[in-house]
Amino acid sequence: MPAVWIAIPTFRRPEQLRHLLETLPDVAGRHDVMVLVADNDPVGQEGAAVVRALLAEGYRLPVTLLTVAQPGLCAVRNAIVGAALDDPAMRFLAMIDDDEWPQPGWLDAHLICQAQVGADVVAGPVDSCFTGQPPRWARETLVFRPEERSWGATGMLWASNNLLVSRRAFAMIAAPYFDPRFNRSGGEDLDFLARLRDAGARFGWSPDARVSEWVPAERARLSWVLKRMWRIGCTETMARRKALPGRIGTARLLARSVAILGLRTAGLAALLLPGARRVDIAGQWVKSWGRLYALAGGAQSHYGAL
Repeated sequence: MPAVWIAIPTFRRPEQLRHLLETLPDVAGRHDVMVLVADNDPVGQEGAAVVRALLAEGYRLPVTLLTVAQPGLCAVRNAIVGAALDDPAMRFLAMIDDDEWPQPGWLDAHLICQAQVGADVVAGPVDSCFTGQPPRWARETLVFRPEERSWGATGMLWASNNLLVSRRAFAMIAAPYFDPRFNRSGGEDLDFLARLRDAGARFGWSPDARVSEWVPAERARLSWVLKRMWRIGCTETMARRKALPGRIGTARLLARSVAILGLRTAGLAALLLPGARRVDIAGQWVKSWGRLYALAGGAQSHYGAL
């Protein structure tokens, strides 16, 4: 019986999805693996078409295909979790995005870390793979650099695009596991992980559980990177505001956000220094404004950017 479900939410990325699915058998070709693809485009169903074509060609892994009619990040992720939990044999849910693909040893590295650390959730690095010739700053900026940590037990995790979640972890928090309030804005993974942390979940980090992510040319632009940092500021603050409700919580977040903006504004002087990471400096300043925007009640829709 499949004990490990590899979950792939997809939305209008058929070429990237096919590449990911073609990579999986050689990287995760275990006898206890089930691939779950959830297509969140009920009209076009390009992802579903890719899955059916591969199955017709004799795809080497078992696949469960879902079509999720309700649009949104949380809708598709909750459908994935629900389908996986319906299988009593499922022990682990490995989460990977449709514009990524795993590197050799990815799944085994996740499972080894989980077993040795006793982790409820394990994460690993995401390496950027540029499809064009990016400017030098793009390769160096924080947005595209993989996070690096030491192997083993670790602190707070931030994203779900390379994650192994145990069945036990889902039992630690109440459904819906991905809060529909984040359905159109993003930040649902941060909220999910923060709730697990608060429930006492143990986190692990496996440097060898690496995935690669396509970075198209339109993302290797300053405007896109700054918008990304703005979005991160918004979604982080939305998640923290949920955890600190009421006027007192908002006042605390506002004081913190204003203080950070002051520090980042003062830090803009570093733009004049030779060798400064100017994009990161500017990005952190923009991120600070995104925090204040979220506190003022602003929200953004980034659906389709899974």
